Amino acid sequence: MLLLLVWGAASAAETAPGKDDGIPALLKFAEQQQAVPVVESAPAAPQPVTAKPKPAAVTRGDNARLTALNQALQRQAETIRQLEQQLAAQAQPAAPALKATPKPDPIDIRPLVAALKGIRKAIATPPDLIAMAAALARQQRIVTQQEQQLQQLNRQLAAQRQPPELASDADKQAYAAGVSLGRDILHLQEENRRLGIEADRPRLLAGIADTLAGQQRLDDAAIDRALKAADAALQQAQQQRQQAIRGEGKTYLADFAKQPGVQKDALGFYYRVDYAGSGQINANDNVDIVVRESLPDGQVIKDMDLAGTTISLPLSQYPPLFRAAIGKLNKHGSMTLVVPPVLAYGDKGSPPAIPPGATMIYTLRVADVLPQDRSRQK
Repeated sequence: MLLLLVWGAASAAETAPGKDDGIPALLKFAEQQQAVPVVESAPAAPQPVTAKPKPAAVTRGDNARLTALNQALQRQAETIRQLEQQLAAQAQPAAPALKATPKPDPIDIRPLVAALKGIRKAIATPPDLIAMAAALARQQRIVTQQEQQLQQLNRQLAAQRQPPELASDADKQAYAAGVSLGRDILHLQEENRRLGIEADRPRLLAGIADTLAGQQRLDDAAIDRALKAADAALQQAQQQRQQAIRGEGKTYLADFAKQPGVQKDALGFYYRVDYAGSGQINANDNVDIVVRESLPDGQVIKDMDLAGTTISLPLSQYPPLFRAAIGKLNKHGSMTLVVPPVLAYGDKGSPPAIPPGATMIYTLRVADVLPQDRSRQK
């Protein structure tokens, strides 16, 4: 993976973003083989979700116990009130009688006092309920503090979600560097996907974020081992894919060679003239051509017709492959070429679209010819 990331970054640095002109790299850079990476947009990073802590709930049993105790306290309080009223009534002196009446025997209220003391003791709040109430109060304070912290974190997160302004040149340069890094990561993931290697995007982004924050969760030795293992897996996948692509290309070329009208050029490519055209092309003429480039599986790499572009060069300045092909046509002629890897992009390919060892198929059409005297032929 590290090997591919370095290679992808180098490829991206060589290619400036812009409108695709549809011209194959094999034509644009003559015999030099250069990579033309495909640019994709980086998705927005997923946002974290903060869970709000729930306050601890009082169990159903504790609620029932408190309710029963409250009811018992009310009943006992009513009993005490009635007993106190009876004591007060007996303590009042009797009204004077018209006639002397016998003095009643004194009433012993000591049993009643002892009973009242027992009732007061019985209705006193148990120590375990006092401890429970204190624990609930502490827990409520903790929940309140957590809610305040959560509100503060939510405010900070909302502030971070606001996209930064790109006002100054320095702001734009920093943002552009981030975009470039994101494109390199997308190129890496796309190439890995073609090789059957799928990188977990959340963990990939987590590694970047942890590194920028200085809080990586693996030590350097573990990271080195993981990267070496990834490189080994990548090289093995590349070799297997290259062998499969070469096999597909050889099969396609062999089938094409059996078709009527197909011939082999001295350079080693196979071709079929679909329309010869009219009007000879001289060695010093400027020749305008339109090319469609594709792979044996039908994937179109470049289509100059769709892009609405042509390439115009003196015949002598075209790469040997295309110079030999144009030399077999007249003005407005067209042909199909099947080119083995050694005459196309070779073992390097043209990442990310053209894999290493790919056989290439070209349809070539001579759009116009400009003679040496610069006047257009009719």
